[in-house]
Amino acid sequence: MFYQLKIAENQDIERLTLFVEKAGISSEGIADLIDYFVLMENGENEIVACIGVEPVKNTGLLRSLVVSDKLKQAHIVTLFQSIQTLAEKRGITNLFLVTNKEASVQFLSLMGFQKLNSDLVPAEMLTIDHMKDSLEDPNAKVMIKSS
Repeated sequence: MFYQLKIAENQDIERLTLFVEKAGISSEGIADLIDYFVLMENGENEIVACIGVEPVKNTGLLRSLVVSDKLKQAHIVTLFQSIQTLAEKRGITNLFLVTNKEASVQFLSLMGFQKLNSDLVPAEMLTIDHMKDSLEDPNAKVMIKSS
């Protein structure tokens, strides 16, 4: 199967929102951050994966990762590399993420992310609702990657 990556545009808002909501993830803020999302589409231009970054100054929070179960790990690696490139082009030097799955930590470590004690999360990151909500999970693990 052929897949392609693209930076989301205004005309993608509705279908991206539906894709994220179908996965049970909040779509709040997608319209405002649309050009901070990377989409992976199949040959029929259907979204099969997405990831976004919510910026605060030169820092950003990865969010709204949704991946079709048809994709291989290599596709997910490409998706992460693409969002990191987009973030760098937009002047973001520190990328944060929150996961509640221990299995994700090993994969993300291979992608260059390091675990961070949640007490060390910068105050500006705590202004992001998604970050605050995610940290309420007792299994939440914060990770960071600096460029």
